[in-house]
Amino acid sequence: MSNPPFPYSIRESARARYLRFRVTLDKGLEVVVPRGYDRRRIPELLQTNQAWVDHALRRVDEVRSKQAAHAARTVPTQIALPSVGRVWNIELVPTTARSLSIVELASDRLQLRGDVENIDLCDSALQRWLLRQAHDILTPLLAAASRETGIPYARMALRKQKTRWGSCSSLGTISLNVKLLFVEPDLVRYILIHELCHVRHMNHSKRFWKLVSAYYAPYKEAHRRLKDAWRKMPRWVA
Repeated sequence: MSNPPFPYSIRESARARYLRFRVTLDKGLEVVVPRGYDRRRIPELLQTNQAWVDHALRRVDEVRSKQAAHAARTVPTQIALPSVGRVWNIELVPTTARSLSIVELASDRLQLRGDVENIDLCDSALQRWLLRQAHDILTPLLAAASRETGIPYARMALRKQKTRWGSCSSLGTISLNVKLLFVEPDLVRYILIHELCHVRHMNHSKRFWKLVSAYYAPYKEAHRRLKDAWRKMPRWVA
């Protein structure tokens, strides 16, 4: 008899009419068997159903990891935006309110007031604040890059994406990721120029890269640095 491919527990049930497998967060893999079932058959059946059990256990592990990450979440004590070289310290003011508000008390100080124990509310408030910052910071930067390159655009939109720093539509709308605020100013400028050049060339042809290099020569180095920048994003932004 071969060893079973997974650790498991056995639960005998008077209501069970046949063997079945259960995978739960608290118990892992549990084999439920009727009374009097020949338990020597279990390892062979686990081998036969290995693919299903492996998939179920992986799903449970993913949920456990997410729960552990959620339990470890805390409100940041400080926010740094390298794009503008500024740092804000965060002050928490608990109140009996079930809602939460965020106030910028000074150029370097934010205050969260309300149900500060609710991490989801804190994250949402900080994300709203970040969106306002992105609008105030990126709007004039894109306009300046447009004047520099002589390339107009229809409008600017802000997004919170996981894999793209920006995009340009066929109608001339340039979408920018609010996470650009967490990268260095020269990388922000590269993305602005990159997307503006897409107004002229909706592709990554040689003509596109020639136009990009006319305004940002080290674009290859910028592209490499931006790949690393994803790993530096604060948890609450995701």
